[in-house]
Amino acid sequence: MSGLLGAIEIGRSALRAQQIGISVAGDNIANVNTPGFSRRQAKLVTSEPAAGLGTGVKVTDVSRTRDQLLDAQVRFQNGLFGRLDTMQKAFATIEGIFSELAGSSANEAGAVFSQSSGVGLSGSLSRFFNAFQDLANNPESGSARAVIREEGQLLARTFLRLDDQLKNAQTDLESEFQRQVDQANALLDEIGTLNARVPSERFGGGGSSAPLEDRRDNLIEELSKLVDISTREQDDGTVTVYQSGRILVDHAAVSSLGRRVEVEGDAAVSRLTLASTGEALTLNGGSLKGIEEVRDTRIPDYLSALDSLASTLVSEVNQKHSAGYGLNGVSGTNFFDAAGTTARTIQVNSAILDNTDLIAASSDGTKGNNRVALQVSDLRLNRLFSGGTKTMEEFYSDLVGEVGSQAKATFSNLESQRVISEQLNNRRENVRGVSVNEEAANLILFQRAYQAAARIVTIVDEMFQSVLEMG
Repeated sequence: MSGLLGAIEIGRSALRAQQIGISVAGDNIANVNTPGFSRRQAKLVTSEPAAGLGTGVKVTDVSRTRDQLLDAQVRFQNGLFGRLDTMQKAFATIEGIFSELAGSSANEAGAVFSQSSGVGLSGSLSRFFNAFQDLANNPESGSARAVIREEGQLLARTFLRLDDQLKNAQTDLESEFQRQVDQANALLDEIGTLNARVPSERFGGGGSSAPLEDRRDNLIEELSKLVDISTREQDDGTVTVYQSGRILVDHAAVSSLGRRVEVEGDAAVSRLTLASTGEALTLNGGSLKGIEEVRDTRIPDYLSALDSLASTLVSEVNQKHSAGYGLNGVSGTNFFDAAGTTARTIQVNSAILDNTDLIAASSDGTKGNNRVALQVSDLRLNRLFSGGTKTMEEFYSDLVGEVGSQAKATFSNLESQRVISEQLNNRRENVRGVSVNEEAANLILFQRAYQAAARIVTIVDEMFQSVLEMG
């Protein structure tokens, strides 16, 4: 009887194992189109023998099919892609600041228009110097002086609008930085929660931990798009997450990310820190790195270039203008307020706003003398930048060109990175993805094995009946 009992137990174990195999194959097929799903595999092992005889089969685990090296490569490339994608979007905004209409009409005060329209900063500079040329042609004209005053005001407002919009872009990036830090912390919390459940699911006999691990790894992948991270899987199935060598997740313990606000120029910007200690973390990838790079390096460079242009314009125009005489015979008047030497602060001297007769054309106060007006007009030809090789208009044109070049290079790098990321994802899907044909074949194998196991149980049952009838 003990032999028959052992045989029926072997049959029962085979039935259970094949049932699990059928369930796993069916689950794989059901999730063939589920994003982030890893193909499952039932691990079948021989049961411990008794008295030298086999005791059947058992399922020790339902594991995921993964390649940890490919996973690490995908996460690394995610960080590179996230950085470039964020930078490309930021550059699109900055290009718009320099090239798109900022107002509804060419007459709107302070509007920043494209260079090609003739009413952007380049156009404003050109019209300003043209107005002094018109004054040189008619040095006694009051209407020409009124035009100079208006063009000077529009030029100052254009500088201010550019400065405002670039700083607004910087502020928007700072807000996005804060939002993404909060998003990263939410992901870390959920990763820690899932981490805590994995060991009990894997080793506690409650079933497979594969669904939890898939969810956790998908969250880690989302995190890798925000901030560069590395991971290490532990023996108990949990994953330790690192950033800059600092542990962010260890089993269920989570170290949240924080922000330290620093003032740079007129802007308040955040630095990524470990919230518990305030220790600064170094960003090398992810969208947070892209934000940091544009917010803290590129935009300040553009603002500095605009300030340099405004400062040179104020200094050079005032130097020429203050040496001349207005219609009222007064000399020594600055055209621009001497205190306003940045793109934000440049403005026409309030005395000239009140009295255009102070606008100088003559070098000696004599009627018909136009030398100072010509000198101011000719400033457009003076090579005052880049070691005496660029005029003001060329300097600004180079700035706009630099923005465009950086945007184009970033877009090109982004597209190249997109291809690399897609290739890696395809390689990973070949490993972890579900093949419907393969799973259908597995179903047939498990079905036949189940039928054979059922036949074992039936035969042993018949043998039991025979033994009972003999008694």
